[in-house]
Amino acid sequence: MSWTQPVDAQAPNLLKNGGFEGAAPTAPDLPESWRPDRAEAGYALTTAQVHGGANAVAITFDKQTSSAGYAGIIQGIAAEGLEGRPIILSAWLHRGNPKSKAGLWLAFVDAAGKRLGYLNDYDAPWRDAAWNERRLRAVVPAGTKRIAIGISVFEESGTLVIDDVSLEQARE
Repeated sequence: MSWTQPVDAQAPNLLKNGGFEGAAPTAPDLPESWRPDRAEAGYALTTAQVHGGANAVAITFDKQTSSAGYAGIIQGIAAEGLEGRPIILSAWLHRGNPKSKAGLWLAFVDAAGKRLGYLNDYDAPWRDAAWNERRLRAVVPAGTKRIAIGISVFEESGTLVIDDVSLEQARE
């Protein structure tokens, strides 16, 4: 797994390029600091359908061709200074197919690569509106050295548009 450099724990957004405005791609058609979490899906920067700023990321998922049954994007950060602290992952998501499932996830990993915790918001209800803000709150487990942040779409074929992703320290 590719990880970004340690970040300042006091920064408002602990993620890099959460609005997908960075110009240098890290993978074909993905913005800086993000990578695909299933290469067989289609990934593209889009300017046609955005929540904020000039760009968003669109993932095209086809359940018939997917070897894993899902597709998503992922970013990893060092957890330095975050152990025992509450964090909130948030993003604006738009599903092209309301029957598909989609959401946010967090994985906490120790120095040996062992997963210490995982949670997602896949079962949280969706509003009928085009854009939905998703939020996931967690306390970073003791021993965490890395945090993986992901956004996935699965179950039914369709497009998921993602914008304005943020990971922040929550107020105690």
